[in-house]
Amino acid sequence: MKYLAGFALPFVILLFLMYFMRGQKPVTYDERQTAVRSTAYKYALITGVLAGFAASFLLDLRLLPMDGSFALIAVSSLMICIYVVYSIWKGVFFGISGSWKRWALVICILGVTNFFIGIAKILQEGLPEGILTINNTDIITGTLFLIIFAAAILSSRKMNDEDQ
Repeated sequence: MKYLAGFALPFVILLFLMYFMRGQKPVTYDERQTAVRSTAYKYALITGVLAGFAASFLLDLRLLPMDGSFALIAVSSLMICIYVVYSIWKGVFFGISGSWKRWALVICILGVTNFFIGIAKILQEGLPEGILTINNTDIITGTLFLIIFAAAILSSRKMNDEDQ
């Protein structure tokens, strides 16, 4: 149950903030944005299948310092990361309105908080049997949010360079 705070709580907070920060206007996408999002789903699915096979093979050989539950969360987070980063990089993740600054700040705060909570938890409790378990999902969640934040910042700079 300890892992609930590390993995589910940040997503619940993000959904809560999305509900109140979005306002009454629904996010709309044009045809190009919908096509890019479909491609992002495809890349995430292919990556997830390949990463799942690789993780199961490496776990069976005991080459990864994690248990199966952590590997499942890691593969799922990788899929989310592929989808979101690809969508952000192509300029379609935030819809036509493109209000990304508020979300980038929230994602950054959640990422830093989760990452440091995960590190503190490892420093206090250590790693059982020397492997990452589902209790260490704070690190994966924090890393995921920080990668998404970095993608939003880099994409914004890329778009600003293209505009000039």
